[in-house]
Amino acid sequence: MNYYTRILPWENNRRLERLGEFRALVILYFNSSRAEWMVNERIEKPEAEEARVKINRMMDETHDIILYSGVNPSIRYTPPAAVGGYIQNIDLVQNVFNLHRFQITANNLLDFIDRSIGIYESNKRPALLRAINPFFYLGLAFDLVARVPFVLIGRAGFNRKKVEESLAGRLIKGSIYVVTALASLLTVLQLLDYLESFKQVVKNVFR
Repeated sequence: MNYYTRILPWENNRRLERLGEFRALVILYFNSSRAEWMVNERIEKPEAEEARVKINRMMDETHDIILYSGVNPSIRYTPPAAVGGYIQNIDLVQNVFNLHRFQITANNLLDFIDRSIGIYESNKRPALLRAINPFFYLGLAFDLVARVPFVLIGRAGFNRKKVEESLAGRLIKGSIYVVTALASLLTVLQLLDYLESFKQVVKNVFR
């Protein structure tokens, strides 16, 4: 999944639809269920049970959609002194059915969803401009080439995401991107018959 600044209008609209659907399901679930003292699980009506199934099916994708809008749907939870425990970060999307255990209301989750929706709504016009910008597609091609080694690593059985996000992985990816961009530039110069002139300029610069 690409960051929100790297997507086109149809993908932007699709993510908005998914967020809206997920938001409605969360509201339906909490309106159709209740938490009771000393009961671990929420008491669910049939409507909540149906919503829970749909939420689970959408959870991972929706979580990524929110993260790739630049929003981290987590809060720092400090347990009450009387209860004890350790301070931890709670991901509200992945713990949507456990919020009552931390005394966190559904509104906290809805706030993060709404923030993400707002970002994608503001991204509509930039996404449209990207759709008619030829350099955007050129950048996508460079990204695709830079990701090839990591795809092969993933198919070999290694953790592709971990390798790609490591410092070494980012350096390798950046190097491939630069080399690909330079190779493309030289190819264009050659096609335009400016390659020799470009070489001469480079030689003069490094004299």
